[in-house]
Amino acid sequence: MRTKRLSFRGFVFTDIDAVLSLVSEPSVAEAAGFKAITTKEEAETFLQGLMESQALAVCLGDDVIGYFRVYPEKMDTEPYQSKDCVGLGFALRKDMQKKGYGTEMLSFLSDELKKAHDYVFADAFLDNEASNALIKKCGFHYLEDYSMYFDFLEKEMTCHSYVK
Repeated sequence: MRTKRLSFRGFVFTDIDAVLSLVSEPSVAEAAGFKAITTKEEAETFLQGLMESQALAVCLGDDVIGYFRVYPEKMDTEPYQSKDCVGLGFALRKDMQKKGYGTEMLSFLSDELKKAHDYVFADAFLDNEASNALIKKCGFHYLEDYSMYFDFLEKEMTCHSYVK
């Protein structure tokens, strides 16, 4: 899959250095719900999780600049109950942010997901203004706020939830 500037593919073991570069930046990691990863061993575990969840590597040329993952979403309320719903998560390297890559990635991939599913959900921490703005810019609509404890961050956080 491709957009004008980006391509998307599955992760491979040789992506380890790119993954470490991505997840070692505290502002990127914490915005995605985990503490920054600082060792190659931790990055290998994270990469294994990306591979097992069939996450996509977001690539600019041959350079992995982020990830995009999709997971099943089960909703108990109408109109979502008994519908085919998925949630998504994503992260881009800090040096690749504010260049339009996030908009290009999220617009394209969420539109592709919408073709295959009834509803697509995206969440962002309440204080993450950039992600909240990006999600809205890409056609998602505010649904609700929720709070939960994030084990990796060792604190409770409030998120905005959006639907497309």
